[in-house]
Amino acid sequence: MPEKVCRKCMRLIVNSDVCEICESKDLAEEWFGLVVVVDPRKSEIAKRMNIELADKYALKVR
Repeated sequence: MPEKVCRKCMRLIVNSDVCEICESKDLAEEWFGLVVVVDPRKSEIAKRMNIELADKYALKVR
């Protein structure tokens, strides 16, 4: 199963049809850019994207 992205929180989803963070089933297969957040408290990008958990996120979702 290819990686999908949750349209609500932009998190990459692998081997699932539901986002574990926000429990959304609205997933997209077309997405662009990848951000890996290691420490969201210290990351300026995480703050701008409103990310609170360390994980992989897409920059743009279609």
